[in-house]
Amino acid sequence: MSNVSGKSILFFSPQFFNYEKEIKIALEKLGANVIWLDDRPSNSFITKVLIRLNKNFVKNTTEKYYDRILNSIKSKHFDYILFISPESLTKTCLRKIKDQFNSSKFILYMWDSFDNKQSVELLDQFDSVLTFDSKDAATYNLKLRPLFYIDIYKEKKDIKIIYDLLFIGTAHSDRYKFIEKYIKSAFAGMNIKLYFFLSSKKLFWLKKLFNRDFSTIKYNEVFFKSLSHQDNSNFMNKSKIILDINHPKQVGLTMRTIEALGVQRKLITTNKNVVEYDFYNENNILVIDRESPKIDKTFINKPFDKADYTILNKYSINGWIDEVFC
Repeated sequence: MSNVSGKSILFFSPQFFNYEKEIKIALEKLGANVIWLDDRPSNSFITKVLIRLNKNFVKNTTEKYYDRILNSIKSKHFDYILFISPESLTKTCLRKIKDQFNSSKFILYMWDSFDNKQSVELLDQFDSVLTFDSKDAATYNLKLRPLFYIDIYKEKKDIKIIYDLLFIGTAHSDRYKFIEKYIKSAFAGMNIKLYFFLSSKKLFWLKKLFNRDFSTIKYNEVFFKSLSHQDNSNFMNKSKIILDINHPKQVGLTMRTIEALGVQRKLITTNKNVVEYDFYNENNILVIDRESPKIDKTFINKPFDKADYTILNKYSINGWIDEVFC
C-alpha cells in the first residue's frame, strides 16, 4: 500500500485526455500535495510534430522551459517527483532537476511503449520505473503495471443498453480500414456507435496526403473534439460490447481495455496479450486476429461474468497509485 497522505509530489506529463488532471485529483483525495506541470514546452501543433520526429529539434526551447520551472519552484521540497511518458524531457534537464531536489524519489511511469517514445536514455536516472508494456518490462527489466480506470468508469446500475458495439478512439494506424472491412459486416443489422477522434484538422489532411490507411476515411467521419470522460463513460455504460483496436506496435493494454473492465462490459480486442492478465475471462473478452478476425456470434449473446472486488480495486486509479508510490 502507498502512503501519499501528507506527501508533496511534483508531477510532469504531457496533456492526455485530461488524465493528468484525474491523477492529480486522485492523489489530492488521498491527502497528497500535488503540483502538475506539462512535460512539453508548448502544445502547439508544430511543437508536437517536432517532438514526435525528434525531441532534439526543440532541445534549446525545452531546456529554457525547464530552467524557468526550476527557478519558480526553487524554494519547495518534494517527497516524490513523478514523470509519466515524458516526450520532451532531456537527460540534461532531468539531471538539473535531480541536482535541485536530491532528496526526492524519482519515479517514471510509461503508458506508451519505448518504440513510440524517446525515453530509454532516461531510465538510469530514476529510482523506480514502471511500464504498462509487457515487452518493455521484459526487455529493460522494469516493473509491469497496467493502466487504470478512473471512478467515473465504475459500473452504473439500471442503464439501458442502446448500442450492440461501441468504438471510441484516435484515428490512427489501420483502425478505420479494419472496422470498415471486418467489423461492420460482423455486426450487420445491429446498432454500432463509432467515434474516430483526431486532435486537429491539419493532422487529418496530413494523414490523408501521406498515409494510405486514411485514403478512404471521410472528413465527416472524424471528430476533432475529444469526448469528456462523462460522455465516454455514458456511451460505454449504454453499450453491450466495447471494441478495442490496439496500435500494431503496442503490446501494452490500452486505457479502453481497463475502462471496459471498470464499467463491466464485454470486450472485443485485437490485443492477444490480454489473455496473460489476471482479469481475462473468455466469456467477457474475445481476442480477434488483426489479419483475419472471426467474431463468434455466441460471444455476443453470452452473459457477462462480473469481476470481483479485488480485481476491480487493483485496476482502479487508487490501485495504480498504490503500486506507483509503493
